[in-house]
Formats: sequence, C-alpha cells, structure tokens
Amino acid sequence: MGLLVLAAYASILVTQPDGRTWSQAAAISIQLLLPTALACAVFLCIACRLYHRAGVAWFAAAMTMIGVQGFPMFVAPTGSAGLSEPVMLWCAVGLGFALIVLVRVAEARHVEIAPVPLGVGFGVALILFRGLGELLPGTFVPSTRAVEYGSLVLLVVGAALAAAVWRQSGLPASARKPLAAAVVLWSVSGSLRALELTGNAGWSVVAIGCALATCVLVMSTALDLLWQAVRDDHDAVVELQQQLRALRASAREGVEQLHEVKGTIAGIASATDLIRHEDRLTRQHREHLAEMLAQETARLQRLVHAGPKHSTQLADLDEVLQPLLTARNVQGQQVVWASSDAQVVADADELTEVLNILLHNAAEHAPGSPVHVFTRVRDDELQLVVADEGPGVPQELRDRIFEWGYSRPGSAGQGVGLAMAHEVLARRGIALELDLEREVGAAFVIRLQPVEQQDRAREVALLAH
Repeated sequence: MGLLVLAAYASILVTQPDGRTWSQAAAISIQLLLPTALACAVFLCIACRLYHRAGVAWFAAAMTMIGVQGFPMFVAPTGSAGLSEPVMLWCAVGLGFALIVLVRVAEARHVEIAPVPLGVGFGVALILFRGLGELLPGTFVPSTRAVEYGSLVLLVVGAALAAAVWRQSGLPASARKPLAAAVVLWSVSGSLRALELTGNAGWSVVAIGCALATCVLVMSTALDLLWQAVRDDHDAVVELQQQLRALRASAREGVEQLHEVKGTIAGIASATDLIRHEDRLTRQHREHLAEMLAQETARLQRLVHAGPKHSTQLADLDEVLQPLLTARNVQGQQVVWASSDAQVVADADELTEVLNILLHNAAEHAPGSPVHVFTRVRDDELQLVVADEGPGVPQELRDRIFEWGYSRPGSAGQGVGLAMAHEVLARRGIALELDLEREVGAAFVIRLQPVEQQDRAREVALLAH
C-alpha cells in the first residue's frame, strides 16, 4: 500500500510542474488524501453491504465526507479565495469537528445510517462554508495570529478525534490504532501547511511524510476492514451451509425412520386386524402372529428410541425372516422361504429393515407376483436373495436405483427405500446389489458373511499373531 501511494504521489509531481517547489509538493501530498478517502469510501460501502457493522458504516460516512471536499477543486480557479490557506485551515478544523460528531454519534449502536447520503450531506455543508470565501472576496482575511490559533485548534481537534477513534467500540481494535495515528498525522500536516512552514525543505518533508503516511494508514485500514467483511461473510455462508447440511441429514434420518416405522406399523395393524377373527386362525398361526407382534413392537420401540449400534452382531436368518414373512403374508403378499439355519454377521434389526424394504418394493413393482427369499453360496460367500417374477428393472434405470430420491417414472414412491437399504448395509460393510444375471423379474442380492467364515478369519489372525 505504501508503494502504491508513493507511486501515485510521484506521478502527480511528474505531471505537475508547479509541484516541484517544496510548498506545492507538500500541498499535493495533503490533497492526495481526498481521492484516497473516496477510494476508501467505496471499499467500506462494499464492506457494509457484505457484513454490516455500525463502526464501519460511520467510517464509510466519514471517508465520503472527506472525499467530497475535493470536487470544488475541479471547478474553482487556481488561487481563488475559496481555496486559500486560511480558508482551507478553518475548513479542516470544521471537518475535524464534523468527524468528532460522527464518531460520537456512532457510539449509539442502535442508530442505523446510510453512509453515502450522510457523508455527502456533511461534505456539501463544508463545501458551502468554504464557498463563502469565494462569494465574499476580501471579507475573510484572518490575521497571522488567527492562523496560529487555527493551527493550534486543528492540533487539539486532531488529538480529540484520535482519542475518540481510539475508544470507538464499533471498530475492531486492529482498525482503531492506525486510524487514530492517521488522524494525528493529518492534523500535523495540515497545521504545518497553514503556518506556511512547508516552504522550508525540512518542514516540507515532515508534512509530506505525515500526509502520505495518513493516506497509507487510511487505505490499508479500509482494505483490511473490507477483507474482514469478506471473510466474515464467507464464514457466515460456510456456517449456513453446515447448518443446512445438518438439517438435511436430520430430515433424511427422519424420513428414513418414518419410512421404516410406517412399514412396521402396517404389519402390526394387519396382524392385529387378523387376530380379531380368531375363528379363521389355527393355533400355530395365532402363535406366529403373537410372536410377530411381540418382535415387531419391540423393534418399533427400538426404532423410535434409537441408540448407538454395536459394531458387530450375529443374526439368525430364520429368526429374522419368520416374523417378517408372517407380517407380509398377513398383508396378502406371498413370500416363499426355505429354512436355512444360517447365522450371519449382521444386525438383526437392520437386516429386518432391509428385507422389509425389498419385500415392500417387490409388492409395489410386481403386485401379485410371489417373492422367493433364499440363500446361496457363491465364491465362499453366503448370499441372501430376494427375487420376484415381475417386470424387472429396465436397463436404463439399473445404475440409479440406489440413488436417494430417485424413482422410476410413474412410480408413487419417493425413491427412499432402496437407497436407505443400500446405505444401512454399507455402514456395516455389507453389499446390496441388483442381480444383473437374472432374466425374469428383479432379484436383489445381500452379500453376507457367515459365522463360520468369521471364526476361520479369527483363527487365521490368531495364528499369524
């Protein structure tokens, strides 16, 4: 930032022959604050748009007010009374008082402002005051003593303004310190110019150094506040995205839980309705229904009050499937299962949930078709297959049937069941796949690990150890 300010100042000196005297060089360095303030006002207004802070808004208004002071210089003739050193001195004093008012009012945090209109309003008021010297030529000719008093007043006002900025709680601490230093340097350079000490090379160098340092401090502070606003806005967006992801995950978990609860309740309701007609039931059938109701009710309670899952559990396929088949048969779905006496490494509730989804999917897409549930061994792997004799899965849909929210055209489903089943098993390291070799109907394959295979793996690991 310092190099940028020096480059701008050097380019002005090169293009302005009058600026090669010490006095004019000092005047140009002080006036460089005006375009600098306008640039800072732009940065700060953007910062206010991104992430509103009361202190930044007041700072933007102050920079706008300072920057507006440079516009009369484009239309006023050189050497006019309105731009004379005494007038500029007292305008600087008035500007300092206006800045103090802005800082004081900024401490009232409940005051909301539009920085550009407020800054332009204050700036135009100061320009009108300065214009009195142009409208009434010769009437504003202060004495040397008045200029000296004005310079002293400017230093006092600068010190008061620096103290007010230092205590300004609306600005970050990293911004208050350089701004307070910039105010002091600004008042020193203005006083040296008003006292006409800048004709001397030494004092001119001091005034130029103070003025350029003021520009650097103000510009760097404005850019720093803009960067903080961008960072705060980015952090706010990231936080909102995290909250949105959390809400989506919570909503998805609720949909999954509701999906399984609805299926369980449907089976319980059908079984309860059937039990009312005991005359049509055999004793064995009533026992199966009672066992199914007990197991499904217990599973429903576990679903509603879900707790942490164990990392490894053993499940008996017959015990898992028996109540589920009873519930499905009660609902009118024909499910064929041959007892296997197989035990696998899986969570019983999760496996029941997945099988319930697969059977429900078969009932919806292959209504009236019997569903065959059986086990087979392929490549030393136990596979549990759920197959129907319906129309099957179209070729173009096979790659997307496990996507969340995707359902085939014309389907009344929400595209939740198969995606949920795939995800539930994937968390256990169990694969759920569509059997692509089946030519009739649809068949889903669950790749399970039998207990015997797990025991052999443990023996191998112990021997290796």
